[in-house]
Parts: sequence; C-alpha cells; structure tokens
Amino acid sequence: MSEFFIESREHDEVRCEVHARIPADLRYFEGHFAGDPIVPGIAQLLPLVWNEARLAWPDLPLPREIKRLKFLEALRPDDSLAVTMERKAGKLSFEISKAGRRCTRGILLF
Repeated sequence: MSEFFIESREHDEVRCEVHARIPADLRYFEGHFAGDPIVPGIAQLLPLVWNEARLAWPDLPLPREIKRLKFLEALRPDDSLAVTMERKAGKLSFEISKAGRRCTRGILLF
C-alpha cells in the first residue's frame, strides 16, 4: 500500500502549490469502497493539505476549525491533482482540483 505520489512542490510566504498523483494502491482505498474506490475526505485533508502546508510553513499552529469544507467531486485512482493553498492572517484557504475541475475546497482557521 502506498501514499500519494508528490510530483512537485512550490511555495513562497503566501502561496503553495503541490502536484500529486493518486496511485491505484493508495492505502486509503482499503474499505472505501470495494469496486468503486474514492479517496476519503480525511485522507485529502491530512496528507494533501495539512502535511503539505506544514512542509511549506513549519511555523503554522494547529488548526482550531475547518470552515466551508466542500467535497465537490470524488478523487479516484490514477487522478493527477493540483493542491493550491493560500495563507492569510489566521487562515489557510485550500483547493484540490483535477483536470481543471475543483474537487475539494475549504478554509483552516488558526
């Protein structure tokens, strides 16, 4: 079982962009769902958003709240993703997209 394959990372003081691919044997597919695997929401938030945000900005405190969280389209095996994050006073806005379509978005408040 594997993790997301991170293809590239770029960041500055305010913005971060990560390009990733979802391997067919992603460990989070186990039990979610047989015959129609999708990446669970928590597996999007922790490895793709929070862990990548901490790599870009190690000084981030733990989030205290998630706002406006929307799962708009399922993430599936072999999808190529763009994760974009923007850091502003006390919050981190994020979006996960594939093929130019927004799939997940939300805001972490600190």
